[in-house]
Amino acid sequence: MTISRFDIFDEFIKTEADGRHDDHKNHASSRPLSLDYEFIGLSGETAFGRICGQMPDLDRKLEGDKGIDFYVPLIFSVDVKTARKPFHLIHEQGKNFADIYVLAQYDDETKKSKLIGWEWGLKLKSAPVKDFGYGIMNHYIPAKDLKPIDEMIKRMIKYG
Repeated sequence: MTISRFDIFDEFIKTEADGRHDDHKNHASSRPLSLDYEFIGLSGETAFGRICGQMPDLDRKLEGDKGIDFYVPLIFSVDVKTARKPFHLIHEQGKNFADIYVLAQYDDETKKSKLIGWEWGLKLKSAPVKDFGYGIMNHYIPAKDLKPIDEMIKRMIKYG
């Protein structure tokens, strides 16, 4: 059996996600809305990190990351939202907003995430609000209405 550096990294991410899950139990910032939610989130952040040349922030923050996963060229803050069924880009009403939001889809079979699209935080902040069944009101934009990831990559190359 051959083990690639990506397999080792994925195992590391899984271990980190399990640790985060344990650290965040019963914290107000924790939103365990699905099985392996910490791993799924880190998987999306890893997929985004690969396109922008950055590693996900692996520091454990007991009070959460304040909605900032990355800073990209021009110092924009980025929050990556990852879901198994990414029908909408969502952000909890009343929480701090990043400059840019990226939606990723996690695949249980491959244990990888792919980037779906992105939108400016100001646009998400002005989007309608809805409870998607967990008692949490979220601003949302349908995935089909997001900007293509290629557009973000071109902007990062042009202005980075």
